Amino acid sequence: MPSTRSLRGLHQVACPVCTRPLQDAVTTACGHTVCLLCLPRTPMGAQLLCPLCQGAEEEKIQAAVAPVSLGPLSETYCEEHGEKIYFFCKTDAELLCVFCREGPAHQAHTVGFLDEAIQPYRDRLRSRLEALRMERDKIEDRKCQEDQKLQEVLMQVESKKHQVEAAFERLKRELVDQRCLLLNRLEELERQICKEREEYISKVSQEVDRLSTQVEELEEKCQQPASELLQDARLNQSRYELKTFVSPEAISSDLVKKIRNLHRKILSLPKMMRTFSENLMQHLETDSGS
Repeated sequence: MPSTRSLRGLHQVACPVCTRPLQDAVTTACGHTVCLLCLPRTPMGAQLLCPLCQGAEEEKIQAAVAPVSLGPLSETYCEEHGEKIYFFCKTDAELLCVFCREGPAHQAHTVGFLDEAIQPYRDRLRSRLEALRMERDKIEDRKCQEDQKLQEVLMQVESKKHQVEAAFERLKRELVDQRCLLLNRLEELERQICKEREEYISKVSQEVDRLSTQVEELEEKCQQPASELLQDARLNQSRYELKTFVSPEAISSDLVKKIRNLHRKILSLPKMMRTFSENLMQHLETDSGS
């Protein structure tokens, strides 16, 4: 990993003369990098003088060089010398400028050009990037396949929901039909019972009315004088003889059979419904895969 001590962008490099960020930076022969405007004003054609070395060497003339641009702000420069980074020390894993490379700290180290040194890292990164892309694509394909399977399962569940609704709706209709059938049979039985009841009451009421008439007549006879009573007794002796009344059936035997048969069906109905409900519950709660 390159040391952060040796890196700094141009916007972090300050001019040693004006102490502000470098503007239109140039490098003199002595190795100092300053702003172009910080160079001493000289006559046209005269040599460029380093503003830092000028005071220390008093009037010594420095070799002039043409201004050298430090490049765009995105490039990386040496923190110590302000020079552009060209080399990489594999021993210390540090980025070096020209002056760092020639310094004693890295003379015995393995140093190479930055572009050459970075290539193995780029190759490893590209290899890892390709592996990651393949793994990502593999997972993405697997996700699509599994999602498709889940979608099919969801469609099957939705279909089963419709089947359950249809089955219970059909059962509901059948139960309603059977309920109506049973109620109709009960209503028909009720009408037959009412009819036979009316017939029975009518016959018995007629006999009661006949007997009541005879009772009234006999009561009147009992109040007559003896001569009249004896005369009427000879003439109407057979009229008031007690006749055996054959009582009609209150309900016919055929109707009794119908009532008993229907009663047995209704009596077992709750048990049948309870058994059906228990069987259905047991069937739905049983794990078919066990």
